[in-house]
Amino acid sequence: MHTETLLRPFDVRPGLTTLRQYPTLCEVAEDWGRIELKMETPDTRYWLTTRGLSSKSQSAPINFVIDYVTVEKRTSDGRWDLSAVFSPAAWKLSQAFDYSQKLYRALRELRERLEQHFSWEVKKQIDEVWRELEQTNQILVELSEQVSAGEHV
Repeated sequence: MHTETLLRPFDVRPGLTTLRQYPTLCEVAEDWGRIELKMETPDTRYWLTTRGLSSKSQSAPINFVIDYVTVEKRTSDGRWDLSAVFSPAAWKLSQAFDYSQKLYRALRELRERLEQHFSWEVKKQIDEVWRELEQTNQILVELSEQVSAGEHV
């Protein structure tokens, strides 16, 4: 499929398995557990909890639950600010959302190309991206329902 060529690397945040495999750039260990910095881009840091609680508890911060991902964003003054903490299921949902957004962007670019100059190859790519987008949107609905119900994916 041509969809892969329309997406740039890192357009979709890495999965938990991939994050676990990345080297640890930094770690923070507390009584509650340990979070490890696994990836840093110019504007985002991705921390993975590798030791801590097995489920949410009022006795510890939520980002100390094993396999939860903590995301920090760089502020306009250069500081790092906690942006969000994702459960494994919510992280998977966010990946699907990233992918959906990238497909929408690719679809828009292909449609613009088709408007400028008709091509059966571009029309075929649009159809492929559209089918992929429909499947991704169905997955988004399913994952959203699972996250809302508190299920682990």
